[in-house]
Amino acid sequence: GLKGPSAARVVRALVDFTPPFTVPQLIERSGASTGATYRVVEFLQQEVLIERERRAAITSIDWRALLERWSQDYGFQQSNPVTACLRPRGLPALLDSLRSNAEMRYVLTGALAIEEDLAYAPARLAMIYVDDVQNTIERLGLRPVETGANVLLAATDCDVVFERSQRIAGVRVAAKSQIVVDLL
Repeated sequence: GLKGPSAARVVRALVDFTPPFTVPQLIERSGASTGATYRVVEFLQQEVLIERERRAAITSIDWRALLERWSQDYGFQQSNPVTACLRPRGLPALLDSLRSNAEMRYVLTGALAIEEDLAYAPARLAMIYVDDVQNTIERLGLRPVETGANVLLAATDCDVVFERSQRIAGVRVAAKSQIVVDLL
């Protein structure tokens, strides 16, 4: 399957970079171990999600099907410890807090990360990967809640969620591939 940090690294590299590339190049781009990369590549070939010349370069990737398949084994809330919080003044105030805490390690994902692309459906929930949940709660003025959350903080041990992120309007946003799987 596609569970765990190594599989996440390989899938993200497959989706984030354009083929053709060899498995050694994929290992370098993904940062996954040689063994894990070969296992994931073999699995994806069996699932017909990638095409590879015999013992050579990966030539084609069905990125949509690959992200859909990955989402069966990985999910923002299923794969990470998540803390539900409330930002009393709403998501605009949260975004302002993120901008003023640029040195904090976080990455915004989910619908809020692509809100400009979803003008017909404004985001009502922020999904954020963080290193330190308690520090994030304090710095962003959040309140942990049982119900009525407008912010979900995922404490992740998988650094790939931070890779290839970009700063948009002063906020650190996950790579599109990560956002898509988190929304799925």
